[in-house]
Amino acid sequence: MRKLIKRTCMALTIAMPALAAADYPVALHIDAPNSNGDIVWLSESGWGLNIKMVIKADDMLGYATKPNWPSRYDTGFIVIEDPDGCPWMDDPDWRGPLPPAGCEPYLDESFQVTVEEDETYIEFHPDVDQSGAEDNTGDASEHPALATNYISIDPFWIPSHGPEFGGADCTPHSNDSDCEEFGPDSGGITQDGWGYGSDDDIVGLFIYTEAGTGLLYDEPDFVQSVPRGVRNLAGMVNSVTYDLSDLSKFNSKEQGQKGKPTITYEEEARIWAHMNVPPQLVRNIILYDACTGTILYTDPPDNTEWDECDGNDLWSIDGGPAVVPPIKFERADAASIWQLENSVFTVHAFLVSGHAPDSMVDVNGDGDYTDDAENAGYTVISNVDSIDLIELSSKLCFGGGGSAAYADLDENGEATVPIVCPEGPGDIGRPPR
Repeated sequence: MRKLIKRTCMALTIAMPALAAADYPVALHIDAPNSNGDIVWLSESGWGLNIKMVIKADDMLGYATKPNWPSRYDTGFIVIEDPDGCPWMDDPDWRGPLPPAGCEPYLDESFQVTVEEDETYIEFHPDVDQSGAEDNTGDASEHPALATNYISIDPFWIPSHGPEFGGADCTPHSNDSDCEEFGPDSGGITQDGWGYGSDDDIVGLFIYTEAGTGLLYDEPDFVQSVPRGVRNLAGMVNSVTYDLSDLSKFNSKEQGQKGKPTITYEEEARIWAHMNVPPQLVRNIILYDACTGTILYTDPPDNTEWDECDGNDLWSIDGGPAVVPPIKFERADAASIWQLENSVFTVHAFLVSGHAPDSMVDVNGDGDYTDDAENAGYTVISNVDSIDLIELSSKLCFGGGGSAAYADLDENGEATVPIVCPEGPGDIGRPPR
């Protein structure tokens, strides 16, 4: 059956009215777990980041079908614009061997028959992904970048795992044991469709936070990139679903009988992306030095046993300068927990047509990554939505790792002091107010 572009409950529209500068065809909304838009309290992981993308029927041409509406594991497109009337989205399985009738084909540099790609669209795949669970569905072009494969001919390619630090002894992205890796477990070399980068199931989504592993660094040095940049966290979306068509009810401004508002209905399509937020994702990376200054030995003159240092502790947060923390924590994990619970993090999301980038650089330093996306050639098709949050640690003592590590920031030869921190028994408590 020939591929078609279908629309539900209405005639096909070829042209769209011009959009105002601040308008986008897709309304993106993060369904925050709080109702009033203020800061929300969450655990450090396991909370749901739910993103709803809504497009009204009048703002789209329709669904691209093969041969009908996409079911689970299928490829789906919502086409917003197609100036030449020749649907040819970037998906070989959907395209078929030849362009549709009426198109103007030509041979590309690989001598393959193709046509100009001028569509504005949302590509989605109803699917479920999990770190380390093999997945062969979704957009296949995104699968290699979502696996921790250390072999690449591209010297600037970053495999799908967190940043790695270790100074001169570390060769990042080479499975080097001298490197300290941060961030959640992204499933190793398994083709799981899950990890850092653009997602294989909602390929145009860009999710970012300007903290921790969400930032770009000059690896293996613990220094942020210049200009400042962020990584796309949308690859950690666990599931994508959609509503084929829904009638949205609202009150019109026009008054009806007896002065009551007139109820009208608008048809719209909705796509949902859900992330079960993994550990060590939305939090700072800390390098901590718990032994600065002079090392005080307990067995002079042998100087083989020691238990403290006479200097202040030092820490570096997200590649910043080494400074004295507000409290002498004496442990990297305690410092990490304090920083987590005393910080407000912000998660942002927006949508582009086609495939989103794996990372983005804020060239002009204004904090708005949508203009950088436009300048890089991407078409932004949604607003930016954000959620502010505070996270509470699930641990009181966990021995560092994940988001905190010891580092000899003052170069005196030591970074840790011998301290034991037992977990203790369980208890019953309530979140803070």
